[in-house]
Amino acid sequence: MCYIIGGPTASGKSKLALWLAQHVDGEIINADSLQLYKNIPILSAAPSNEELSQTRHHLFGIYHDDQVSTVQAWVQLAQASIENIIKRQKTPIIVGGTGMYLNALIQGLSPIPDISSDIKNHVRSLQKKISKEEFYLQVIAQDPSVKDYLHQNDTQRLGRALEVMLETGQSIRYFQGKSKPIVKLHRFILVMPERQKLHELINIRTIKMLDNGAIQEVQMLRQNVTLDAPVCKAIGVKEIWQYLENKATKEETISLLQQSTRQYAKRQITWFKNQIDDPIVITNPFDSKQINQLVQRKSERSALAKQAC
Repeated sequence: MCYIIGGPTASGKSKLALWLAQHVDGEIINADSLQLYKNIPILSAAPSNEELSQTRHHLFGIYHDDQVSTVQAWVQLAQASIENIIKRQKTPIIVGGTGMYLNALIQGLSPIPDISSDIKNHVRSLQKKISKEEFYLQVIAQDPSVKDYLHQNDTQRLGRALEVMLETGQSIRYFQGKSKPIVKLHRFILVMPERQKLHELINIRTIKMLDNGAIQEVQMLRQNVTLDAPVCKAIGVKEIWQYLENKATKEETISLLQQSTRQYAKRQITWFKNQIDDPIVITNPFDSKQINQLVQRKSERSALAKQAC
């Protein structure tokens, strides 16, 4: 039995995962594409050293700045971690806000054919030549089915969608409908605070990140990478980068960062509402009454299983 915890950024998923791990003898597996990167623990809201010491964590801070985080690569790593945890008779707890990762576990990976290097190079060249908006329009012209599925800022997945269409003549959605689940027995917990409360949490976390060294993280990134590096997709990198170039004041940076985070959270909420069936919904992961229900449900299921034997 696996637990999967999803929800928008700043909602308290990591805190809930840590609490649950301590009550079900669990270990935590990261399902956030940006928490894979080791050089942005503050901007990606990765677990603190204190949190890491409380239970075993997997797939946090394993990527360098220039590594591309793909669904396929993550699934392979996550599957190996899940099998290892179960082998040691522990409970896997997968937690993160990257819906595509979680969906791949539940629905499985799509059997997409290999893409030729010529097509990959063509798509990359096109992305460099035109704006994000223009590229988005070209992709949905080729494959209208991704219009409400991918955002124009999601350049990596838009590029993948175009590659698949050019290579196979089929939409990437066609292949995604032919996948098989990787994790069959699971319980999905959706952390979903009410809108005003979530905005408060986002605003507080933004200021805390800046106070705790997010600016210094971006300063280090600027010495080693350009803004088109995979790690720079993290919310806050672009905003702080502009601040360090004296293109925005600190107050403007805070406001922009809070706004960007709220917009991202809105997209996450839409995805989870449309993609996840019958989750356990937790509106406040700091409410002991709500989270105690998770353990109670596990105990009830165990009792029923014993009666059935």
